[in-house]
Amino acid sequence: MSRLGICQMCMDRRWYHNVAVSPTPLISVMDCVSCIREPTEDDILLIHQTTMADEEAIQELDSEMTLLYSVLERLRLQKDKHRENIRRARSLLTLARRLPPELLARIFEICAKSGWTRAPVVVSQVCSAWRKAAAFPRVWSYLFLDLRSGNPTGKVVFWLSKVQHALLHITLDIPLESPSLEEVLSLLIPRSKQWHTLIIKSVDSTTMNYVLRRCNFPLPDLRQLDVITEMEGSQGDPVNMPSLQDASRLSRLLIEQPNLPQWNDFMKVTKLHIVLSSSTLFVPSINATDWIEMLQALQELRDLTLELSKPGTRTYNDIQRAVDLPHLESLTLHVSPEVNRILLTMRTPALRQLHLRCSSDPLARPHMPSGAHLCRFLESSPCVQLLELYDVDVQRIDFVRCFELLPKLEELRLHDSDIADEQLRLLHGDTGHCPNLARLDFRWCNYLTGSALVNLTKSRLPQNESEERGSPIMPQTRQINGVAVINCLHVKEQDVLDLAEMTHCRVLIRSDEDHCYRRGCCNNERYRQRLRLRHNNKLPKRLIL
Repeated sequence: MSRLGICQMCMDRRWYHNVAVSPTPLISVMDCVSCIREPTEDDILLIHQTTMADEEAIQELDSEMTLLYSVLERLRLQKDKHRENIRRARSLLTLARRLPPELLARIFEICAKSGWTRAPVVVSQVCSAWRKAAAFPRVWSYLFLDLRSGNPTGKVVFWLSKVQHALLHITLDIPLESPSLEEVLSLLIPRSKQWHTLIIKSVDSTTMNYVLRRCNFPLPDLRQLDVITEMEGSQGDPVNMPSLQDASRLSRLLIEQPNLPQWNDFMKVTKLHIVLSSSTLFVPSINATDWIEMLQALQELRDLTLELSKPGTRTYNDIQRAVDLPHLESLTLHVSPEVNRILLTMRTPALRQLHLRCSSDPLARPHMPSGAHLCRFLESSPCVQLLELYDVDVQRIDFVRCFELLPKLEELRLHDSDIADEQLRLLHGDTGHCPNLARLDFRWCNYLTGSALVNLTKSRLPQNESEERGSPIMPQTRQINGVAVINCLHVKEQDVLDLAEMTHCRVLIRSDEDHCYRRGCCNNERYRQRLRLRHNNKLPKRLIL
């Protein structure tokens, strides 16, 4: 601080202490006049003198107040300067300034991966430390190219100069007409050995097939390929997936198009996600023969998802054949109820997770064929540990059959299901079905009562000791260690509290990866808020809100 500023502060403080804090008491003129009703000439003179004295006193006070206000303003400015100095000093000690460049580079890489396409450019302009961290080649690994606008060729040249020899994650968004497509491909193809992820989005299949044909070169590090097209080309040709024989490490494949894909050989693919889009008025049917031929080339498949992109019904051409998928561990079908018959085309002895989700509006009654197909499918899949039925309701007799066929079931998830108390009673105690069942997730199950859930959880508690306090009896069933209940009509508040006394009870969705998170159907924030307020936040520790 300058010497002049210090002297000014001292003068302000010295002047402030000289100010009379307790002024002389004011004498009222009413006490000095001889007669209030009829003042004399002496009284009138006294009144004039008193008034003039008070006016002079007010002027002096105004002057003092002005000086005090100026001193106050100077002190406020000094205070703000000190606060700014403290902020700058503390900013030098923040974690962001002390992070090593390698860790900062990893954070920038995650930002780019999450979809912030300009992250490397933006962070490199913040400060010298961030610019140093942004110089790591892997920060520039994620290249997003929208060929509709801008200068995609210049962006590719700039990005490749930054990425150097790091792996590339490329996203190509191609419109119907793209004059720069050939030039962009000619720049990317020489770097094909660096490709790790390739995502191609095209409006029609003609452009997609052209790009895939250009990919007929070695891709030794390619691990993931996403092919997304909205409609067939002008010639009506579907997307023809090449074999990509030189992509020996390709393991993840996502295909979104109106029809099932066609290929010759994709032996190494372990995760396949197919989305059948329906942007046109004509919705093609699902042919079981094409489905089986597609899966026969994927003998190493471990994770399979079939999804309809828009709500609606697709016809399904059945066939009395089945394909063996000996290594498949996870199967997700997000289709209309009629397409659930596709379960009968697969034999999956190693299946661990089965997710059946309805792509159309929920039916007002159980879908009888879906329950029958599910039971027949589970006869050849005895190792299922997680079963999810999302808006796929089956008859109660089919629930009984499913419980009988799932001795290794550990988690049961039901959404908008007609399961009732009598089916849950089959899971009670040491002699109940599904002895390994440990986690339950029920949502919009309006025939299920909270007392049934409480009784089921209680029957699985490890309390089986003899009355004589002899040696404990080893339980034959697992304890229920997690129950989720959301928007179930007959599950009352007291039932939730009783469950939380015995096990972890959750009344909210699992995470942002939960299927209900995108749909917004299980957002019960108001219920959870009322629960907190009603109990003054004194809730059981195992209640997850």
